[in-house]
Amino acid sequence: MKKIILTLGLLLSIGSIATAQKVEIGERNDYIRYESSILGMDNDYYYTLVGYNYGPENTKGSTIYTYNKNMKIVDTTHLDNEMRFLATESFVTNNKIAVVYRNDFFSYMTCEVIDKTTKKSITKKDYFKDNTDFHEIPTLITCTSPDDSLFFAMKTIYDNKKEAIKSSKMILFDNELNELWSKDYFVPVAATLLTNDGEFVTAGYYEDKSGKQNIKFSIVTGEDEIEYETFVSDFKIGDIEIAGYNNGEILVYGLIECDPTLFQKKDFTYYNGFFTFTYDTKNKTMGRVNKYMFTDEDYKILDNVNSKTSHKLKNIRFLKALEVLPTADGGAVVCYNINYKVTVKDQYGFTSSYMTTGGVLVWRLTADGSITWHNGFRKFMNTGMFENSWYIPHYLTENEEVVFITENSKKDKLDAVSQVREIGKKYANEAQKGPGKLPDVVTMVRFDKNGNVTRELLHTEKKMVLVGDPNTVDDGKAVLLYVSTKKAPGGLIRIDIK
Repeated sequence: MKKIILTLGLLLSIGSIATAQKVEIGERNDYIRYESSILGMDNDYYYTLVGYNYGPENTKGSTIYTYNKNMKIVDTTHLDNEMRFLATESFVTNNKIAVVYRNDFFSYMTCEVIDKTTKKSITKKDYFKDNTDFHEIPTLITCTSPDDSLFFAMKTIYDNKKEAIKSSKMILFDNELNELWSKDYFVPVAATLLTNDGEFVTAGYYEDKSGKQNIKFSIVTGEDEIEYETFVSDFKIGDIEIAGYNNGEILVYGLIECDPTLFQKKDFTYYNGFFTFTYDTKNKTMGRVNKYMFTDEDYKILDNVNSKTSHKLKNIRFLKALEVLPTADGGAVVCYNINYKVTVKDQYGFTSSYMTTGGVLVWRLTADGSITWHNGFRKFMNTGMFENSWYIPHYLTENEEVVFITENSKKDKLDAVSQVREIGKKYANEAQKGPGKLPDVVTMVRFDKNGNVTRELLHTEKKMVLVGDPNTVDDGKAVLLYVSTKKAPGGLIRIDIK
């Protein structure tokens, strides 16, 4: 199939007109079920993994598609998998493709190393595939170093009956999934970071008997386990994340929780602010705490996508931290995705609940935790049941502009129930081996160095939906995304973000 190069059409902006971006659409593959992972790239090729497919012969399994830099498919290799296996982490080295398949239901993972030339499996091994009793709760935590040279995994089993930790095991791998070290050790984890030197940095928090908010940091290597502790007493921590670790200083951010006595429902967490600070592990001192309390403008973004619902703390329940974007000055861009739980009844009277996305809040932090700017945008979508729709792809350009890529409806529907019903139409057409209602447009939302925001509609030849793992950047100037369209099989696209 001939490569199609398209330019953007209409621009919808907020604040200023942005430069149109180039969109390159690669050759389509043979499959029309929409789950995929972009495995990575090298100097010559892009590698994608497409799984749980229905092809011309109703083939099920996983297929690796190799694209050249002209977006043409030059190799198709079907992997011998009976079910869907999509990569949760992947690494492309000189001679190998290393893939991690993660099973969150049973909290284990499968590591496979594939020869990059032949696409044949070299090794395949399960980790943490141990049996657990019904009263035991397993959790699996994984993370990758910023330069993609290292991969870390920790499996912990909690005994819910005894309210204690039964076991915990850590493993550090290189990017070809060779084990570098392993140990039986546990650290309290709410946030994690893996450095390029193999240091596993964590942060956890708890409230002591006096009501003080205690934060415990730990740094684990193959030789040492070091734990530190500090506390924040003038606000209630609702969430904690690690934005960076530089020269012994941990850059921390998180959410401030509202007083739960203000609400009748006690089964949800509500937030009314954002905090940052640094912790110096050499001197065991905490830097100045920076607090940002949500304003009316923030609540308008945080407001439920149902426009009839008033704001003021009412529905601020599900804020999910997105991937941290490190900046050149040692700071970071940090973001929270705004999710809402929607319950609907189908035509048979059955009730189902789904998560839908209402927007994003963005903060630009310096290395000392100061907030340079804060902004956000609302996001309207009707594809909340696609596998990656909870996650909004976002990137940092060469000149440190922040770029988000979202799926949108031209009508910008505000009613979350209507959104979910549109999703239902998609599944009503499942037997036809194709999607139903798809987003009308893919939109690029761009924040400049001062936090000013513009929107650009990325017009393509057909309606399409982003699928799979989108977070792959080509030389910092373009992003790779895997898409499906209403009438055509899926394929790779490259969007210029300069």
